[in-house]
Formats: sequence, structure tokens, C-alpha cells
Amino acid sequence: MSSKKTAATEAQILTSFLLSRSTLKDIISFREFAELFPREKRSHPQVKHLYRVLLSLRQRQCEQVRRKIQSEAATVIKRVKEGRKGEVDEEAMVGIELFGAAPEENMLPLKELLKQMERAADDLEIEQVTIGDECDLILEELRNIVGDLSDLRYGKLASSATEEQVTREINHLVSVCENIGGTATAT
Repeated sequence: MSSKKTAATEAQILTSFLLSRSTLKDIISFREFAELFPREKRSHPQVKHLYRVLLSLRQRQCEQVRRKIQSEAATVIKRVKEGRKGEVDEEAMVGIELFGAAPEENMLPLKELLKQMERAADDLEIEQVTIGDECDLILEELRNIVGDLSDLRYGKLASSATEEQVTREINHLVSVCENIGGTATAT
């Protein structure tokens, strides 16, 4: 299929989909519009003026869409012509269509982009597992410290070095909590 036929077909599809029955009159008649107002205000001249303003705004909006459709059709013709001069990279075209990148921008081929995305996903999974393991270790340390403090509370620690051990454990608990606080703040 030639580039002009492709562009014409694309423009036709977009126009019929986006612009058929798109004027304000197609959506709501003046009579229906006026009925949206309280009965005593329906004949007010400002209602008719408001409808005309909305009609004008809608027409401008439809014209803007029509211009964008024509611009896109011209872009398709340009892309196809440029592709005939050199090899068309189908993967790059898919990327352009999916992500809207301009053809003159430096782009990664689709395969390379997918590889990089897979690597990034793998890295995130590894980081998630690592952080999960660190959290498990910290939780275990906290449980041990709380258990040791519980032993102190109920008098199970009868050693003469109990005060030193309690001080060490509390300092360790504070250190762990500060590490957790620093980690939470950093993320």
C-alpha cells in the first residue's frame, strides 16, 4: 500500500472515529440545553448566548483535532518516505508508535530497550530480596533484645554483670532503631 493511501486511510479512520457527530448540535440541541436551566430562566437571552459560546468552543476544538489528524497523516507519509531512503527499523517504528518518540531522536531498538527493562526489573527483585533479608535480621535482633529485657524484668538474669549487659543491650537496641530510622528516612 502506498504511503499516501496509508495516510489517507489513517486520516479517514481517525476523522470518522473522533469527529463524526462531534459538534455541539449533534450532542445536545438548543432546546435540550435550555431545558437544563430552571423553567423561569430558559427564555433568558444569556442562555442562548451561552449555547453559542459553547458551540463556538466546540467547533474550535473539533478544528484543532482535524488539524492534528492532518498533521499525523503528513508525518506518516514523511516516515514512509524516509524509510524508503534507508532501511526501516520496524522495532524503532513500533517504539515510535507506542511511546510517541519523534523519529529524529536517538532511540534504542526495541530489543535493547526490553533487555534494559528486564535487567532493571531483575535488579529491583534482587534489591527487594536483600532488603527483606535485612529486615528479617533486624527483626530477629529486636526480638532477641526484647527477650533479654524480658528476662531482666522477671529476674532471670542473676549475673553480677547484669547492669553492664543491660546497658549494652539497650545501647544496641538504640543503635538498631537508629539504623532503621536512617534507612526509612533514606528511602
